[in-house]
Amino acid sequence: MSDVNDGMVNSPVRAMSFKGTGGEFFVIWLVNAILTIITLGLFLPWAFVRSRRYFYENTELAGKNFAYHATGKSILGGWLCLAVLYGIFLVNIAHNNAVLSLIMVLLFILFSPWLIMQGLRYQAMMTTLNGVRFNFRTNPLRAWWVMLGQPLLLALAIVIISSIIVKIMSSSMNGGIIIAGSVLVLVVSMVGVALMQGLYISQWGKLLINNLQYGNVKFDVSLKTKKCTVIVLKAVLLFIPFMIVSGYLIVAPMLRLMMYTGAAQDAIMMAVMQSAGSVVLGYFIYMLGILVCYCYGYVAIRNYIYSQASLHNGAIRFRSTARVGAFVWLVVSNLLVCSITAFLAYPWARVRATRYLLENTHVEGDLDQLPEEDHNDKPAADPANLLARGLSVMQFVF
Repeated sequence: MSDVNDGMVNSPVRAMSFKGTGGEFFVIWLVNAILTIITLGLFLPWAFVRSRRYFYENTELAGKNFAYHATGKSILGGWLCLAVLYGIFLVNIAHNNAVLSLIMVLLFILFSPWLIMQGLRYQAMMTTLNGVRFNFRTNPLRAWWVMLGQPLLLALAIVIISSIIVKIMSSSMNGGIIIAGSVLVLVVSMVGVALMQGLYISQWGKLLINNLQYGNVKFDVSLKTKKCTVIVLKAVLLFIPFMIVSGYLIVAPMLRLMMYTGAAQDAIMMAVMQSAGSVVLGYFIYMLGILVCYCYGYVAIRNYIYSQASLHNGAIRFRSTARVGAFVWLVVSNLLVCSITAFLAYPWARVRATRYLLENTHVEGDLDQLPEEDHNDKPAADPANLLARGLSVMQFVF
């Protein structure tokens, strides 16, 4: 592990690294796929654990490796609980018990934030670095507000404002007002979505990181909604040129085809063939635009969050040096190779993406001075927490 001289003599900067290879993970992935198919999906929890364990054990920081201690059996219990609840839901549907079905859906939505938080806590407690476990604790009401409350209120506000503008437009016969109103609805929707996403990202990031611990040492992050909103808005604006070009390539041929209404079938087929290339290119540019916007947003948000995160009252800080261009190429080339190989190259692509992100993740500070005392918390084994383990398949971000 190499130290990077960042101009701070007493504050070494270490980059994380990944020692695994695509070939090694291909064997694990292939065995997982075969056993999952043979067992009709029952092996999937063990497949999930084996994959995550491989990536954790090959992730290194300052000569120390992470470890993952969950078992397929523990996650299978959660999935069986989910299966039972889903079976009960289907029985209610089959017997036209609409009220009970609706109650089950509403209860699941109501308690899903708590279940997700408990699942994250279990995943954190199953993860260790140098023998010290991580931990995750949060207020259930806070989790519900961040995951459901705020997004629903913002979405409702956007709908109400847009509806008022549309109502004013519909009551006016003035063409200028209609055009101005249409533009205003578009701007309100764009800014509203950016604000909703920016607020969600900032609040979600603080929820995750400020409640995360390494042993008894707490992580901390300070995120500004304005900064996150600006990043999302830039990503949306970045998509506009792609949308204009793709729209022209798709709409123009469609309008030309409308002129062939009532023409001979041979003429219509010829026009369709001539337009096919333009339409396909338009869809390709459209999808490329989505990919570029996603990569920009992901890299910018990642770099910002890591720059604001710290551990042990600021003694340890973090930095992400990922670049948009490099990440776009990584994602595009990975998708291209996976498509050509019918996804047989997925293990190689995943290892390649993991290595790039870890090599661009830096930890600044004297790690040897970090207290390495484990906490005393134990994973709960009640039915609700078993159910939460079944929902804990989302990646846990450090």
